[in-house]
Amino acid sequence: MAAQAPTVEKAPHPAHNGDLESQHLNLMDSEAGASLRRQISVQLTAEQFERLYLQPGGAKAKGDLAKRFGNPTPLGIASFLLSLTPFSCYLMGWTGTSTAAAVTLTGGMYFVGGLGLTLAGIFEWVLGNTFTSVVFITFGGFWLSFGYLLQPLQNIATDLGATSLEYNGGIAMYLIWWGVLVLIYLLASLRTNAVFVALFTFLDIAFWLLVAIYLKLAHGSLSHVPALLKAAGAFSFLTTMMGWYLEVVLIFDSVGIPIKLPVGDMSNFLSGRRRHHD
Repeated sequence: MAAQAPTVEKAPHPAHNGDLESQHLNLMDSEAGASLRRQISVQLTAEQFERLYLQPGGAKAKGDLAKRFGNPTPLGIASFLLSLTPFSCYLMGWTGTSTAAAVTLTGGMYFVGGLGLTLAGIFEWVLGNTFTSVVFITFGGFWLSFGYLLQPLQNIATDLGATSLEYNGGIAMYLIWWGVLVLIYLLASLRTNAVFVALFTFLDIAFWLLVAIYLKLAHGSLSHVPALLKAAGAFSFLTTMMGWYLEVVLIFDSVGIPIKLPVGDMSNFLSGRRRHHD
């Protein structure tokens, strides 16, 4: 009987040192990445989000773009204020300003109000903040259009007649729908904070006072126009006071100044329907 050759089993081929090192490095990279992600993750409360972005509660921006690019809201508020504040002083007749003084404001209306608000609105849109994006871009358009209307080179008032029905009636019609739009913004701001609500309230009153002024001028009546101008300027100025306060809050928060000024968080106001929907 022939002897059978002994069977030799091969031992498993050992892993190369390079493979072991690669696996070890991958594991370390994975753990380091997870640790880094845990370190940079920032949780904002609803009140903190309202203070920083003025976005109605429950409609928060997604992603990490805000941490990467910063908060454009202070830019939009500042651009709005640097256009409206001098214009409100002009309406109230401070420092003896006259109609000609409005012409000197057109540069700021174009390049601060118009350009600054439009850019801030685009940045808010990139971050996913729909409400503030719409507010900033529409008001950027307002200052561009109003500056164009006051620009002497366009000769709009000269061609139509500064006291004519066509000129003043057209402006009144334009401002009427701005009053409607600001009213919509006021209702939407009930989900942001009390300062924003007050700002839109005063601003809407100012728009309707301007409507009354231009309707009177369109019909050739000058009665109560000076008083209405001062009232429109006063409510515009109150609007800017709310805006300047909000600007201070936003700038302080952006640089970490440990002074928390109250804004009256209203993110939970009118939230019953959203909770039911969720």
